[in-house]
Amino acid sequence: MNILFMNSVAKDSWGGGEKWMLTTASGLRKRQHQIHFCGRTNSLFLKRGAENQFQTLPLDIKGDFSLPTIIKLAGYYKEHTIAAVIANFNKDVRLGGLAGKISGHPLLVARNGLPILHDNLRYRLTYRWLVNGIITNTSVIKNQYLSYGWLNNDFIRVVPNGIDVHIPGNFDREETAQKYDLPLGCPVIGIFGRLVKQKQHAIFLEVAKNILEQWPDTIFVIVGEGPLREQIQKYAFELGILDNVYLLGLQEKVMELYAFCDIILLTSEDEGLPNVVMESMLAGKPVVAFNVGGVKDLIQSDKTGIAVPPNDIYLMTQKINELLLSPTTREAIGREAQKYITENFSVGKMIDRVEEYLLSLQKQHSTNGQHQTGNS
Repeated sequence: MNILFMNSVAKDSWGGGEKWMLTTASGLRKRQHQIHFCGRTNSLFLKRGAENQFQTLPLDIKGDFSLPTIIKLAGYYKEHTIAAVIANFNKDVRLGGLAGKISGHPLLVARNGLPILHDNLRYRLTYRWLVNGIITNTSVIKNQYLSYGWLNNDFIRVVPNGIDVHIPGNFDREETAQKYDLPLGCPVIGIFGRLVKQKQHAIFLEVAKNILEQWPDTIFVIVGEGPLREQIQKYAFELGILDNVYLLGLQEKVMELYAFCDIILLTSEDEGLPNVVMESMLAGKPVVAFNVGGVKDLIQSDKTGIAVPPNDIYLMTQKINELLLSPTTREAIGREAQKYITENFSVGKMIDRVEEYLLSLQKQHSTNGQHQTGNS
């Protein structure tokens, strides 16, 4: 199949959705599918696509119903015989779906890593008329969508995220410290992800302040980039903890940083199936996370990590203190976490599920001669 991944993410943004698309595209190409990337002109998403030798289509993406964008997309579909479009945002669904109506043939699948489909007429019409199916990464999102009452069960396919489980065995701690100018010999707590409202870095800093009362030499590593960088730095200063906080920006080689941490936190207000938690567990590190989205699909018991109620700063602080007091507990959780991810969340399994879903939709599409809809 000729498959186009469409993502109108901001030019300098790179998060879980973009990582999923790049990983999935690379896996599908190994199975002889032809891959195309479509996104904003000069976006990091398109640059990464080009670096991986995918054919790219840059667009000046503005409104959801931009006629020049829709016509350009439709022409690209026809020129390259695009059989399936995997769209990231609702904007991509509308632009890509309308282009499909003009060109007449691509399937359109919405990939929702977060619950971005809402229960109103606008979304009902969009998904009824333009979309062939939805891929999401957790049953939590699927059940929310089904509760609206206008989507069929078969219209939504749960495909858990997959990651490369073949990682280097050991990283040199001293080399990592030198590379990122980090101190050695002190507890290290990390958070990974875009510096945006959803990730709630302010809560991370408030937890950090609590931890420093008992563990004053702890350092807190923030890996990621985004529009709230200055605000996060300012809040750390206001809390009086800036000297213990290290903002490392966007990093491509994150596994060495996971390995450098003793504990990794997830303070998000919402998530799908968070890659950060999966990667941390694969690195053999204990995660303390707010129980949002698909976190419980990963941390199913205290043997593989710790999930606490959303925004419960007190309990998160308590659990971190307990882990800092017990290196043997941290190591035991890390071992079980790594084993669980390796056995259940490989990239290979994820690609199997995505490919099977696309081929099944293609077969239905050919049989019916028209778009499947989500109307129940």
